[in-house]
Parts: sequence; C-alpha cells; structure tokens
Amino acid sequence: MFEAEEKSRLNAFAREKFGVDGHVLPEALALENLHPSFRDDVMPYFDRHAIKWWAQGKAKSGSEPKQSLPTGHLNSSQVACVNHLEPARQDVEIARSIVRQIDNSLVDVMPVEDAGYVAYEWIGQRSYLGESRGRVRGANVTSLDALMVGRRDDNTACLVVIEWKYLEHYGNKSVAVSEEGTNRVATYSPLLDAPNCPIQVTKKDWLFYEPYYQLMRQTLLAWQMTKAREFGASEWVHVHVVPAGNNALRSRVPGCAPDLKGETMADAWRSVLQKPDRYHLVSPSELIPAEVPKKWRDWRNWLNDRYLT
Repeated sequence: MFEAEEKSRLNAFAREKFGVDGHVLPEALALENLHPSFRDDVMPYFDRHAIKWWAQGKAKSGSEPKQSLPTGHLNSSQVACVNHLEPARQDVEIARSIVRQIDNSLVDVMPVEDAGYVAYEWIGQRSYLGESRGRVRGANVTSLDALMVGRRDDNTACLVVIEWKYLEHYGNKSVAVSEEGTNRVATYSPLLDAPNCPIQVTKKDWLFYEPYYQLMRQTLLAWQMTKAREFGASEWVHVHVVPAGNNALRSRVPGCAPDLKGETMADAWRSVLQKPDRYHLVSPSELIPAEVPKKWRDWRNWLNDRYLT
C-alpha cells in the first residue's frame, strides 16, 4: 500500500537526515521540513498574509508554538506543495515551465501576490461561497492550496487552481452535515442551483463525499473568481496533484459518491463537470520540470530524494 510504503521511506529519511524516529519532526526541527534555499522567504510570506500552517489535531490551550511554524509531519501535503512550488513563486522561468506542463497554450505567467507567481492558500478577494467561518487563509474556509495565473497568446488570463495531495485517501462517509451540525448542502445550494453552474448533478447530495466535496468547493470558488475577474481572468483550469502511486485516492472507493459515473476518481469527477477538460489530474513528477535553471538544481535533486519527484 502506497501510504505504508511511503511512511516507511519517510521514517528512514528522518532517521538518516535528522536522527529522529518516526516521520514527524519535533517542533525544534520543524523548519527543516522546508528546503533550506527558500525557508527564509516562505516564513515571512506566510506571516505577512496571516496564512495558517496545517496542524495535526487541535492544540490545547497554551500549547501553541511561540511562532507560526510549518508542521513537522514529513507527509504534510501543505508542506509538499510549498516545497514543490516555491521556486515557481520566485522565478518566472520555473513558473512558465509549470503552467506549460498543464496547458501548452499558456505561454506566460502573471504576478499574483507580492510580485510572485504563486499564492498559497488563496481564498478569493471576497467571500463568494456563503461560508460563515471567517476569512483566514488555510483555516475553516475553502482555500486553494496554490494559485497561479497563466496568459495565452491572445493576452487572456487563466487561473491555474492547484490542489495538492500526498498520502490522503478517503472513505465512503457522506460529509453533507458537519460535525457541528451545519447543513453543508444548504450552504452551497445557491451556487449549485444557478443555471450556469459549472457542476451539474441530479441530486446535490451526490457531491458531499470526499474528495468530491473539496473539488466541488474549489470549482465554485474558481468560477466565482472568474466572474469577479480576479487578476483579469475569464477562465480557469483545476489542477489536482496526486502522486502516481496513491491508488487509494486515484481509484473509486466503493460506496463513495455512488451515483457519480466513472471507473476512477478523476472520471467520476469529470462526469459532473460542464467542461470536463478544465480538470487535470497530474503527479508531482508530471508537474515539475526535470530540467531547471542552474540555481535550482540542488532543489530539484532534493525533491527526488525527499518526495521521489
């Protein structure tokens, strides 16, 4: 099984590199979870935009770290996203290569935030989805793991919406009602019922299983962002990054969203999209170019060692 094999590999990595047993680094070593060439750039960026780092469970009162730190979990998909995309945030050549890997009609990239070409945990410039739990990037609201903006030959802008997964996989339990009792179907119904909604299903309840629930919210957010012309964009592509070996996520789970059609997770999701070609399922190795400028070669080699990318 991919998860077990990868955690075993990460255990060996932690033991060799840090002398740590298990795949979770202690808080004192948390910064080591980011590549050294850019950790001093990433940390101020997250602080500047008050972006939440993922944390395992809920911290007890008074137990929060003195400063915002990335998790020490070597299997964190948020950290994996940053480790793969931070050079693209800083370097236009890397950014161009990545958007072309997704769609070769995207000939250039546009700055998104702080003159960089990637924004992490983007939630939109306004609250579009009717969510009522605040506006903190990366916490309790629909967030895009990463956002880029590509440009076509005709000078039109296209949002590149990125969701990053690593070891995640899901069961077949409906999430239509939250643990707090919130009716999630009611929250998103106004947009799902709109005549020009990019998602079409006979019954909305079909969407409220993971990972489709997450993909649904991100699709609605991308749609509303283009309606509002964020970054001047009038269209979007949705990029779902999942390791090639994570068959538990890439395949269909029996009983999960049983009314969606398709042999795989990607097929099932495309079956409810008005424009299925907007959705791209790729592995990290398919997204990140193998050849990079000289200054990034150490990072590119490290990705292979750290993630097998």
